[in-house]
Amino acid sequence: MIDAWRRTLFLLMVLAQTAAGTWGMIWVLPYHGTRPLEIAILATFIPLYAFITAGSWMAIFGFVMRRVSGRGDRHGLMRRYADRWPQAPLAPTAVIMPVYHEDVDRVYQGLRATLVSLLETGESDPFEFFLLSDSRDPEIWLAEQAAWRSLVAEFGLEGRLHYRRRRVNLKAKTGNVSDFLRRWGSDFRYFVVLDADSVMSGEALTTLVRLMECDSRVGMIQTVPRLFNARSAFARMQQFVTHLYGPLFTDGLAALQRSEAVFWGHNAIIRTEPFMRHCGLPRMRGVGLWRGAVLSHDFLEASLITRAGYQVWLEAGIPGSFEESPPSLDDELIRDRRWSKGNLQHLRHLLAEPGLRVAHRFALLNGIFAYVASPVWFLFLVFTTLEVARFKLGDIDYFPDPDALYPAWPQWHPEWALLLVTSTLVTLFLPKVLALLEVLVFDRERLRGFGSAPRLLQGFFLENLFSVLLAPVRMLAHSVFVVTALLNVTVSWAGQNRGNELSWRTAMARHVPGAVLSLAWTGGAYLIDPYFFYWTLPITVPLVLAVPVTVGLSRFTLGQRWRRKGIWLTPPEAGRDDPVLERFQPDAVAPRPGGESGWLLWTLLDPAQWRQAAAHAPRRGGLARRAAQRVAEDWIAAGPDGMPGKRAARVLDDVEAMRRVHEHAWRGEVADPWGRLAERYARHVCTGAEAAVGRPAVSTDKSGGYAS
Repeated sequence: MIDAWRRTLFLLMVLAQTAAGTWGMIWVLPYHGTRPLEIAILATFIPLYAFITAGSWMAIFGFVMRRVSGRGDRHGLMRRYADRWPQAPLAPTAVIMPVYHEDVDRVYQGLRATLVSLLETGESDPFEFFLLSDSRDPEIWLAEQAAWRSLVAEFGLEGRLHYRRRRVNLKAKTGNVSDFLRRWGSDFRYFVVLDADSVMSGEALTTLVRLMECDSRVGMIQTVPRLFNARSAFARMQQFVTHLYGPLFTDGLAALQRSEAVFWGHNAIIRTEPFMRHCGLPRMRGVGLWRGAVLSHDFLEASLITRAGYQVWLEAGIPGSFEESPPSLDDELIRDRRWSKGNLQHLRHLLAEPGLRVAHRFALLNGIFAYVASPVWFLFLVFTTLEVARFKLGDIDYFPDPDALYPAWPQWHPEWALLLVTSTLVTLFLPKVLALLEVLVFDRERLRGFGSAPRLLQGFFLENLFSVLLAPVRMLAHSVFVVTALLNVTVSWAGQNRGNELSWRTAMARHVPGAVLSLAWTGGAYLIDPYFFYWTLPITVPLVLAVPVTVGLSRFTLGQRWRRKGIWLTPPEAGRDDPVLERFQPDAVAPRPGGESGWLLWTLLDPAQWRQAAAHAPRRGGLARRAAQRVAEDWIAAGPDGMPGKRAARVLDDVEAMRRVHEHAWRGEVADPWGRLAERYARHVCTGAEAAVGRPAVSTDKSGGYAS
């Protein structure tokens, strides 16, 4: 009943405002939507206006819920089981972190902070951690193994912190998680999924397990990750947005979705058995875009487990859940390109998947339109330009109907245009204003986390300025992504950049075409009608400035300078957030190989590293073994630097091949490049640098070794 009246009220508000906006647009159009071009304008305007209206009303719902019920929905899990969950027992839980060509230092830092926080609770026994790698570059996955061994040795986690690398990374992240579940899923009642940039406190992990224990009908609980550790100006702006505006939107979303919430793919807990039984995602058998592996799995998995009779909750009141933002808009757009194709694939499931709840169908539709809105906006601009050009440059047809007795006079209503623009701006900015007022008027504790009222206001206006400047850039990029997705252009799956600034050359290659297009458009607008030219400037100016704006916001020096000045300060930086962030050490680095050699050569030279690699080598025979040994001989002949790393890494597939390279290096003469490499290694070790490698690892594979 609660679900029904909340959603009905929300839908009525959205439909009523959309109808009013549509009526206003009809009166703005000279023929009131009766001509084909005006019908096209309305066809693009209505979904765009409905989309921003829905977002605005969701934030209003969140504001009301927070003011009426306090923080958190009184009908949510935490409030419903407030007397039970703190005393609920813990159950066997796996914490998994799938990685693929990620920054190993960042993975090490986040995993270490999570481990320390959980160990400090004194309740870590039911938890085991799994670092699940799909990395193909040997320098990366050998570094991952070294970081894993270092953590195992530092905290004594033999048998509780595991590492596995798949040799064939089918179906990307979903395949990696499926591989984990096939091997270890039956050992755990729950599993928590983390991203490579995730950090979760021990209190958050134990709270999630206890909430799951309170209700066997709950299949997933999604936390709300807040951004942290932002260094570039762009990342700091995104961090500011999530901390200031995020609570209204997430509380509104949770209040409307209730037990039919969505899953965002990470920082969430999942009941293992029903997930394994009901949430498998087979390859699609359609055509083009709708054929092959599912790219965006999370929304679908939530809808499938709900269809099976389980509940999915979004619990915004659980603290201690964090992630990082990409350092630049371009890095965000690289990620969006993959997401846009994955979300468009959901059109097939939206229309053809039986038994999905209405709430989840709306969630799929919202995810689709989040990217489709950009080309729809682009078409709206094209159609309005054509409409103005038709009236300014063409002849007006006063008798479109040859049988009409009276002419059809075009009618202009500038007062309706002004009213429509005003209502649109209010719809866009009202949620932000409400979030600002909530902090300034009702929540003095959060205000201290933003520094002070003047600093908060300064950050608020600066963020809105840059949001206006970046919106057209996102629109143009997302439009391209949608078109390429519909053409089924392949998208790559790669690690997220987290520490590099955007170069001027890259920014120019990506944004100059949009600037040229916008200048051509606004120049044509000036020739058509100087007044229309002014209406194009809010789109043209941001696209022309896209290169310097995106490059400038990607700068870490600017971000740190603004942080020292208190601009875009957030509670984690002000020391007013979860203690797990105190355990996060951004300057901590994973173990490094000694000397000048990389991880592959170091692994084959160092006796301890060599023994570890030999213990993990697959036991293969026949063609695979002979191929590895041929690579070893070719590598010896070519010298240490004479073979590409990925091919050279094939020696790790066979113990005898590794032994051959290891022994040749140590027995080689000084004139042999391998002998000189071993001599440099020996001198390096004699200086005491062997400590950089870390202590030897203890294998924690339940089957006796981690050869995949």
